[in-house]
Amino acid sequence: MIILMTIGITYGFKISENNCNFENGKYKVVYDKMFTEYPKFEFEVNGLNLTEINSKSNRSYKIEEIGENNFQLKPLDKKTDSLTEFQKKLTSQGKPYYEITNCKKDTLEFIMRVNLHVISHSGKFVRID
Repeated sequence: MIILMTIGITYGFKISENNCNFENGKYKVVYDKMFTEYPKFEFEVNGLNLTEINSKSNRSYKIEEIGENNFQLKPLDKKTDSLTEFQKKLTSQGKPYYEITNCKKDTLEFIMRVNLHVISHSGKFVRID
């Protein structure tokens, strides 16, 4: 019984230690080696809003938490005018989300999942300001 309580307390503290969230500020994305061909970009977080700051579109998103260390980015302005009907259907399928796997100081390690079993890409969000 004491062993179970010790494991429970230790596991509980471990979960609370790993609750990783963005702090307000500027971040850059550093992809893992296998995803280095992905476009590099930076973004700024202000509360629950995330804005790209050096990309072609500079889109804005709302950060929507969907569980501990998991979140989705919801576009504040949905631009689908230039998409074909097929592309519109593809973008409406699935709910991709970010899973924060580890955090240390100003670095959040992430996996971008298409769903529970499919990984799109992974890397780090590094705070730069």
